[in-house]
Amino acid sequence: MVDALPPYKRIEGILADKGTDTRGNHYILVNNEIIGVDWLTFDLLIIGEALRIRATRANQAINIDRLSP
Repeated sequence: MVDALPPYKRIEGILADKGTDTRGNHYILVNNEIIGVDWLTFDLLIIGEALRIRATRANQAINIDRLSP
């Protein structure tokens, strides 16, 4: 429960990789941080995009913004 409370982590960088674990959880790799995302976000994001992410202390994405070049 404490994980959902502020302060939140801010991560900014290029989406380097995407993956799924054996339990079906989806993850993205940005700025050497592994961030948990839902399946729809996982499908919509493209490797190489510049992103700004706000995440919980356990690295679960709260919101993701695409940054324009």
